[in-house]
Amino acid sequence: MESVTIDLPAAGADSRPDPARLRAAMAPAAHAVRSGVLPGAVVAVGDAQGPLLIETLPGPRTKRLRAESLFFLASLTKPIVATAIMGLVDAGRVELHAPIATYVPAFRGPGKDRVTLWHVLTHTSGIRDIHTDVLVSQRPSAARILETVCTAPLDFEPGTRYEYCSSSFVLLAEIMSRIDDRPFPDALQRRVFAPAGMVDTSFDPRHDRSRIVPVEGVALRNVLVRELVLRYLARAALAGGGLWGTAADLLRFGQALLPAVVEKGHGLLSPAAVEQMTREQTRGILEVSPDGATRDPGYALGWGKPRIDGGVPSVVGGGAPVLDSMTTTAADQPAVARTEVPAVARTEVPWSPRAFTHGGASGARLWVDPDRDLVFVFLTNLWGAGDGPMFDVLGGVYEAFDAQRPPVPEGSPGGSRPDPDARA
Repeated sequence: MESVTIDLPAAGADSRPDPARLRAAMAPAAHAVRSGVLPGAVVAVGDAQGPLLIETLPGPRTKRLRAESLFFLASLTKPIVATAIMGLVDAGRVELHAPIATYVPAFRGPGKDRVTLWHVLTHTSGIRDIHTDVLVSQRPSAARILETVCTAPLDFEPGTRYEYCSSSFVLLAEIMSRIDDRPFPDALQRRVFAPAGMVDTSFDPRHDRSRIVPVEGVALRNVLVRELVLRYLARAALAGGGLWGTAADLLRFGQALLPAVVEKGHGLLSPAAVEQMTREQTRGILEVSPDGATRDPGYALGWGKPRIDGGVPSVVGGGAPVLDSMTTTAADQPAVARTEVPAVARTEVPWSPRAFTHGGASGARLWVDPDRDLVFVFLTNLWGAGDGPMFDVLGGVYEAFDAQRPPVPEGSPGGSRPDPDARA
């Protein structure tokens, strides 16, 4: 394995972290790739001034990995779509607490008149999710998914509990398409990609197949099957988890939500909209597991919140979907060696209460901490990848930032590192 570090624009101001410290923080990810825990990784760090570092860590099966490689973002699509919706709220085009049926009249049935954009963005709508296995095996069109969501009964009274739901985001896509009078991908391009300078993010990465990093841990047995899946994802444009993108684009997206950028009018939203979108919204609303156990999800509007009590951030319902029918076999591709990564001495990640994050089941993660002026991106290509190496790297990145900057004001506690075995 050869690690490739891109030294981006010089730090400049003394308040920016030391590049050498940032490079040293990448060691846990490099070890995870060498050990076979991860097939490969690209890690990026930036602040309001721009990128600070992009580290490329190719493994034996990802030798062509580079900084501009295209990764499947999975559920990291959600905060991008949520930001576009908040832009409509910001502009007075939609109301956060107006019934969905106001904008999508076909969404009707018992209790549905009480489902709002807020419920969809907080996963408290009661809408039943369509399992990933169904998407893979049946490949329903976006129109078919929308019809199913509009006509199926709710599973529970809106706002009474948290249940992670990707399919409900098709309603947000439909609203964007109707208001902008253009296809959803074009509306997302207009409202997020273009203003943020995201040049490589899309639902269709086939324009440059050499840059695509295949997802491991799912069985795509031959080139034809992989092509069919890519074609389906491009056509369906799944608002709950269908984007592909690069580390640099995610840095740009995160940067456009930092206070120093937003307050100058150069961000994607107003300061008030960013504050509303990224603060916890689900306090008092519990997630109920199949065995009856409950937990506080700690979710914002399309974003997860780091948990000060050390619990796992609620970013994809607590775990990646299980694809029983898609399990990788030796005939499909080499199995990932599940060797353990030795624990590091650091067990604390001192995030601030204003930090917000989201991940995807393919191992993608975006983390933004406004109080540190920090944007952190961790990309890998393993379905159900654990968060352990990512949090180890993030802890080192915080150390590099805090070594150069004044400490976070008293009363802004950090959090314990979540369970390394928890899935992104």
